[in-house]
Parts: sequence; C-alpha cells; structure tokens
Amino acid sequence: MKPTLLFDPHGRKTSTIFSPDDLARLHAAARIVWGRDEPVPETELEKIAPDVEIIVAGGWRYGDPSRFPRLRAILEVSGGFPSPASLDYETCFAKGIRVLSCAPAFGPAVAEMALGLALAASRQIAWTDRMFRTSDPNWSHSDLDTAIGEPFTHYGRQVGFIGFGGLARALKPLIEPFGCDIQVYDPWLTDTYLRRNGVAPVDMGTLLSTSRFIYVLAVPSAENRAFLDRPALELVRRDAVLLLMSRSHVVDFDALTELLLEGRFRAGIDVFPDEPLPADHPIRRAEHAVLSSHRAGANAEGLQSVGRAVADDVEALAAGLVPFAMQQAQPEFIRLRG
Repeated sequence: MKPTLLFDPHGRKTSTIFSPDDLARLHAAARIVWGRDEPVPETELEKIAPDVEIIVAGGWRYGDPSRFPRLRAILEVSGGFPSPASLDYETCFAKGIRVLSCAPAFGPAVAEMALGLALAASRQIAWTDRMFRTSDPNWSHSDLDTAIGEPFTHYGRQVGFIGFGGLARALKPLIEPFGCDIQVYDPWLTDTYLRRNGVAPVDMGTLLSTSRFIYVLAVPSAENRAFLDRPALELVRRDAVLLLMSRSHVVDFDALTELLLEGRFRAGIDVFPDEPLPADHPIRRAEHAVLSSHRAGANAEGLQSVGRAVADDVEALAAGLVPFAMQQAQPEFIRLRG
C-alpha cells in the first residue's frame, strides 16, 4: 500500500520545483493529500494527521510532530532545515522521524555562481561594465591599476573554503581546472577526511591570511553566528576576494560592509542579513563588492533539482529503503543550531 504523503510546499510553487516527470513519480510512489501550493488549513490537517507518513513542506508549521502518529519522514523544500524553534527535533530523533533538507539540490547552481562572482570581482567584470555604461571605459591599453586594484586571474591562486559540506564539494571540481591548492577550515570534519578529499586542513587564521579567494560556504549554526567578526576579517589579504555564499549569519555584516567601503579587500556577496536589502544600505556603495540578490540557486535547473531529490527519496521511503538524495538532520548539528 502506498504511504500517505502530505504535500504542502507553500513558499515554493509545485510547477517551479517539479518537472512533470518527477511530479508523476511522486504520485506513483505515494497517496498525495492536500497537494496545493497554498498552506494546508488546520481543519484539513486535523482530518488527515492520523494517516500521514511523509510530509513534503516548505517549512514546519504544524506544531508537535507527535500529532502525526505514523509520521516517518519530513522532506523540506525551502533550502534548509526547519528552525529548531518551529520543529521539535528531539521528538523526531526519539521517534525515528527522518528530517531531510533539499539543500544539496542547490549545490551545483550555487557553486557555479560562486565561481562567477569570484571571476567578476577578480577580473573586475562588474566594475568595468558599470564604467563602460556610465563614464569613460578603462580600455586594456590604459593603466590597469584602477580604483579597486589590479585585475588578476584565478589560475594558480591559493583558495580557501570555510566549510566543506555539499556546496564546497560541488565547487571543488569547478576550481580544480585552475590549478589551485585548496585549504579548508571545517571544525566538523576530521583532518583525515579532508586530506582524503584532496584538500588541506588549516586553522581559520591561516586560511584568512593566506588565501587569495576565500569561499564562505559554512552552514549556519548557533556556534558560528558572526564568527567572521571584524578581527577575523581584518586578517584577509588586501589582494583577496571573499565570496559570501552560504548565509550572512556567519559574518559580522556591519564589519564586512565597513571594511569593503574602506577598500580593504574585494567581495562577491549573494546573501544578506535582510532580504530585500534596504535601499539605503551602505553595502550598495561598496565599489569593491559584486552584489547578487540571493540568486545563486534561483534558476530552473537548480529549482527542479529539488523536485528530483524529493521524488527520489519518496520512492526510497515508499520501498522501505534509506533515502539518499536529500541531506538528513544529525542530532549533533541540530543541537548547535539552537
């Protein structure tokens, strides 16, 4: 018998994250209830709660997970795990309820954007385009030492990854053709594991002070809130590019803004503490920054990878197998998210 699946992706649109084929696979694997883009009303939820085994949702808004006595898995499609303030993870862990995030689906698209922002900043692509449209272009036969420093290539440069999760592992193959050594700071992983994956484990100070490209890829937790504070950011080389790709949570954004306005280093930024960003935010004036409005994963391929991962794991769950496509919440990490 097919498992009963509450399909409530509100926050995403079904047509955006599911191809027709993947949506058909979902319906073939499970008995879908609700199945609309609008949030399921409480009155409907009360009717279906006793039978629900799998929940596909854009966020946790259902209260105590124990109200679903047959619940086996929660598949989140917004891009991150539900906040511990909204979902009782201890109950989920105790009852064997898997909590799965679609974050890995965005890895390739975000990795590509990270490299794009790195090149836009180091080769001054965005700055040159702006100058071409608003004033006298900086032609190649003129002085290359511009107001934001000299352009430089990615080839052979020291690269640093802060975090070596799914996003970093998607980015690493894109960096390798440039012949760069990659060093990594990730306190969640052993040095042996990092070396086995072809990267060098280092402390944060070494990474910040020696890397020309610093990719900030760490998943946010209670432990790493603003851990890239002003003293840490002041270690960044003046000829470096910092790429903020995971969450602004991990950076003291005020300090980052001030340092960029001072011209201390360059940056490519896709995530911000407030989205939409206020029109008068000073980061908008930073000549040394290339800014992207949280668009790294916002493309058809990246979004439909979410539906593919959901369909893969629902098929696995329906067959009594271990889900493999989405990221599963681990107690140690969730407790630190706090």
